[in-house]
Amino acid sequence: MPQIVTINESVVRGAAPNLLQQKGVLVSLGGTNTAAGTLSFLSEAADLTALLPSAQTSPTATTSGTAASPSSTTQELQAMVASWFANSSAGVWVLELGETKAIADGLGSFIANNPLTFYGYVLPRGSQKADDKLPAFMSNQGGNNARIYFFLCGGKDDAGSLTASPSKAVFYGSEASGANQTMEHLAAAACAQFLSARPGPVNRLAPMNFRFLTGITAWAEAGNGPAFANMKTSNISFPGTSREGGVEGTILFWGNFINGDPMSEWYGADWAAINLELQLANLLIEDSQPGIRPLVYDQNGIDRITARSEQTLGGGEAAGCVTSYSITATPFAQYVTQNPAAYTAGDYSGIAATITTPRGFISLTFNLAVDFSGQSVAASTTTTSTEV
Repeated sequence: MPQIVTINESVVRGAAPNLLQQKGVLVSLGGTNTAAGTLSFLSEAADLTALLPSAQTSPTATTSGTAASPSSTTQELQAMVASWFANSSAGVWVLELGETKAIADGLGSFIANNPLTFYGYVLPRGSQKADDKLPAFMSNQGGNNARIYFFLCGGKDDAGSLTASPSKAVFYGSEASGANQTMEHLAAAACAQFLSARPGPVNRLAPMNFRFLTGITAWAEAGNGPAFANMKTSNISFPGTSREGGVEGTILFWGNFINGDPMSEWYGADWAAINLELQLANLLIEDSQPGIRPLVYDQNGIDRITARSEQTLGGGEAAGCVTSYSITATPFAQYVTQNPAAYTAGDYSGIAATITTPRGFISLTFNLAVDFSGQSVAASTTTTSTEV
């Protein structure tokens, strides 16, 4: 029989999530058995074993005169891995740069060949002193659209080259003097916490200040008041105790990048930029296909672009990445009149958004008045009498 109805099917595919903000890498300077430039993934701490070099020999007091022991670079990598998985269940990559002091050159080459691949880079202790080109290199990665962050740790007096030219791309943490540096790594713990956000409506983005850190030794409170004040002024973070809140544990003070910007604010800003690009590109691609309602350059098309932008930023608001936002879009007729060449080229640059990103409380002052006279109680007391 002749076919009466013909069905033309079209498929619209939603955008797969961009996972950049979940990806971190631990930088090794000869701590593995892999060649320079090798990238290895660890799904759990035990995966590092296959990457460890054969034990090296070092002088000891044994009868043979030598004993097997890992190198300092290997020990630090093991500490990085331990602190990472103590603070995050997500996997992490290891980037081997080899036994080199040219850290900036190695990182620069890797990042140039792998743009927007990793969100957080954990560097070995003292990297900024081993390579005097590194502070400037990291500072140059601090552009608003860079979406890349470097995490370093060490002594409180070792960050001079970083604080001299502060960048929003750099986190520096001062480890406690009693910390076992072969067992824990503050920079790895902070990076793991930063990348573990997974923001959503039931798991909203939280500030990094006062974040609990697992397996990290806290600074002693006694006698360190001046050091704490100096580190706060210099935007150097450090692990402290949470005893003031009546709970046991180590928490992060202050959760800022070395330029003073709250880490959560840049996470939220990056989330908005990443997801706006993803969703708008998805709209332009999917809705440019044949179907009942293709996207064309007119007022309706601009309205649909605006609606997708509002949907995306609204999702960011629900997830805590954005606390407020506003969107403006120049109407089609006005835009093409003012920009005829743009219409000919198929370009529309008339839409913009302003967002506010989250930051936490750093300190709280509560003014409490104490009345020893009893007048407040008397004034608030009413007396009633009942006749019998």
